[in-house]
Amino acid sequence: MSLSFAQREKPADYGIKSKKALEFFLEGREWTRVRDYVKAAELFKKAIELEPDFGDAHFALGESLWAKKKYEEAIPHFEKTKSSSRAGLFGILNALLGDCYYYTSQYQNALECYSDYLNNPKGLKIYQDNAQKNLPKAQFAVTAIQKPVSFSPVNLGANINTVGREYLPFLTADDNILLFTAHREETTGGFSLEHKDYPEDIYFSEYKDQKWQPAQNIGAPINTAEYEGAASITQDGKVVFFAGDYKNGLGNYDLYYSVRANGKWTTPINMGPEVNSDGWDSQPFLAPDGKTLYFSSRRRGGVGEKDIWVTRWENGKWTKAQNLGAPINSLGNEQCPFIHADGRTMYYSSDYHPGFGGDDLFVSYMQEGQWQTPQNMGYPLNTSANEGNIFVNTKGAKGYINSDRKGGYGLDDLYEFVLDERFRPQISTFLRGFTRDSITSVPLACRIKLVDVETGDTVRAMTSGKGDGRFLKSLPMNREYAAYAEAPGYIFTSKHFYLKDLTEDIYFDLTISLLPLPPPVLPQEPVKPIKPVVVILNNIFFDYGKYELKKESYVELSVLLGYLTQSPKMKIEIQGHTDNTGSEESNLTLSQRRAESVRQYLLSNGVAQGRVTAVGYGESQPIGSNDTEAGRAQNRRTAFQILEM
Repeated sequence: MSLSFAQREKPADYGIKSKKALEFFLEGREWTRVRDYVKAAELFKKAIELEPDFGDAHFALGESLWAKKKYEEAIPHFEKTKSSSRAGLFGILNALLGDCYYYTSQYQNALECYSDYLNNPKGLKIYQDNAQKNLPKAQFAVTAIQKPVSFSPVNLGANINTVGREYLPFLTADDNILLFTAHREETTGGFSLEHKDYPEDIYFSEYKDQKWQPAQNIGAPINTAEYEGAASITQDGKVVFFAGDYKNGLGNYDLYYSVRANGKWTTPINMGPEVNSDGWDSQPFLAPDGKTLYFSSRRRGGVGEKDIWVTRWENGKWTKAQNLGAPINSLGNEQCPFIHADGRTMYYSSDYHPGFGGDDLFVSYMQEGQWQTPQNMGYPLNTSANEGNIFVNTKGAKGYINSDRKGGYGLDDLYEFVLDERFRPQISTFLRGFTRDSITSVPLACRIKLVDVETGDTVRAMTSGKGDGRFLKSLPMNREYAAYAEAPGYIFTSKHFYLKDLTEDIYFDLTISLLPLPPPVLPQEPVKPIKPVVVILNNIFFDYGKYELKKESYVELSVLLGYLTQSPKMKIEIQGHTDNTGSEESNLTLSQRRAESVRQYLLSNGVAQGRVTAVGYGESQPIGSNDTEAGRAQNRRTAFQILEM
């Protein structure tokens, strides 16, 4: 690109002497107009070599570097311009220099530049809008950086990280399976000529022998030669949700899911038009309740550019996705939603809410059914770089992120760290085990639900594995739960979990055994005596020495009521039992009255009188030792026996 400037512009016009320097400068300016900032920068540097105080060339070079987001390199050139006699000619100088300071963590300098610029704004409106957006962020950062959070990340090591990119970590509820997305040379399909890169694939690792094992590609049918990524795994490790960029999708990325069945992943299923759009849909995460899916999307009808949306599993299908709205979403980009096991703490990233530059990590807490104003998670967890996502484990003490910080193995590595207490969620634990037939010990696929006995809300619902009967689910601490396991042809089983005032490290490994229902008697057969089948009702509560049902009992009683409704010919005996504290006569009376209280509840809710009897057995049938408090607690129980089917 050749230029003739002799008749139009002279070196003296710019306060310089070198014609060659001016020639380099003007040619660089032409390359800038066609947005070739690399070529332009080379020419501006040549001009500066000849004329070190060439203010216009310094500004032009700074602007080219700013356009390529090389903020640190741009600063000395903008500063040189600002100290020159021609500084007043560049109305957007403080706007651009403010950006450079802001994105290199020089927040006080950024604040001053943005303020000076907005006092006398010049140039395109986009510069004014950007300065107005970043000014309160710089003000926030100046204050927040004075109160740093605890943050000491530890690299997950060579079994997880490579010279490529590893990002978006997710763990199962017991921290034993790690799922993440990666760009690696060995990804499925190899190098993509179309994208000039290796496609994204989904990987996993197991935690064994106190370390993460070598990561493995999750394989077909999930990973293909196309792009799969932004994956999350459910708490029990049985379902993977991910984004796929497939030619037959609804948009350029759609949401899919695959289920682990009989040791293999099923063919991924597109979540359909109620969830996906013709835009970009990615970063799905299924909340701990097992029925609410959050994801990020760039589509029509949003608040900003990328927003967080939500869909719910109702009546056997996903509902039409809804925008989460303010205060979570903004005019910028909100991404990577993650709901902690406590069900009330959301972590996500945003480039708009007050922060330190780029994408910052935020936390929001749910109160009275509404997400509250998000809080920035602080410096140095957040920096002027992009912090894209965070996962916090069930117990709420450890966080996992991806970062391209120095000292790693590659472009982006996975790290773990102890989460600052200021941003920890409610402490949670997990429930793990398997369900089986109580007689044959054969694994059963059961429906399991956990109910908060104080509110009656179903907090968790899950299904144990068809082949192995296994289940795994998180539970918020400091609550009292009733757990129910049901399967066709079996009597429901209940458990009770009191998770108040317990240590943080407690969790539950248990086996749930279900009794088969007695076989039905055919009309032509004589009535056969039923082998006694007694089921303990673990969530029926009375005050000490009293027989009035406590309201916490209604959860279990409603389950029993539903069970009787489903089996209209069943007849049962409600049994009351006590320990040996007090006289035998008073215990017999108390147990009878307690059994009657349960019977009256059932009768008042529509069960025919002839189907339910009540018998108090007092202290006569202990199942534990009355010499210990634990044994006496076992003996104080309510149960029912099936008399007739």
